[in-house]
Amino acid sequence: MSNELIPGMPNLPGTPANMTYIKENKPQTFNIENSKVDFNIHLPQNETMGSAEQMISIQRFSKEYYQLLVTCEEDVFTTNVITISADRALVQCSVPSEIYERCSTLSDAGIEELKTIPAIICQENTKLRGEADPAQWAMYGYIRRIQKAGRSIKIAFHPIAAFPQSKLCEKSNAVYFDLNMDCAITDLNRSAWTVHKTNLFEAFDEAGLSHLPRPY
Repeated sequence: MSNELIPGMPNLPGTPANMTYIKENKPQTFNIENSKVDFNIHLPQNETMGSAEQMISIQRFSKEYYQLLVTCEEDVFTTNVITISADRALVQCSVPSEIYERCSTLSDAGIEELKTIPAIICQENTKLRGEADPAQWAMYGYIRRIQKAGRSIKIAFHPIAAFPQSKLCEKSNAVYFDLNMDCAITDLNRSAWTVHKTNLFEAFDEAGLSHLPRPY
């Protein structure tokens, strides 16, 4: 180590020229209470990609249709995959005629269109006459993949947000979701994949769900 003075440091009176100058470092404490502190957090690549995919999918959402997928599968919200019998999937009486013509055969073009239609996924109501169990939740999301599997169809979806399934059953809301709650066995008591010609986001507003993400 050199014993030369650090450049820019003056010689103190009575200090030999060959003496090393040592600066005292005192610990300092800063009080950040009530202060604004910004943190830059780097998400793992897969989380960042997932967020980007979700944002893009939401912006592509149709405001003219939404699809309803009802199942009795208990693990649907664990696997994020729903299985629908082919004879209950996009049948002619349960979808608008133009969607039936373009999408029911599940051609590549049809699948791509279905991916742009927002989805509500839920389990069958545990009760009849338009009543859901208070513990039942419906999932708002988008379709990621559709695959034919024998006499069934598997649909992989990405969840965006959950809300109480009872919101769909309330008669004041059901009309906006294009659902019939005036009979014993309602649209939510039977497993099926249907498409409804209604603006889902206007229905969300009527049901008090205006906070759910939507296209600009």
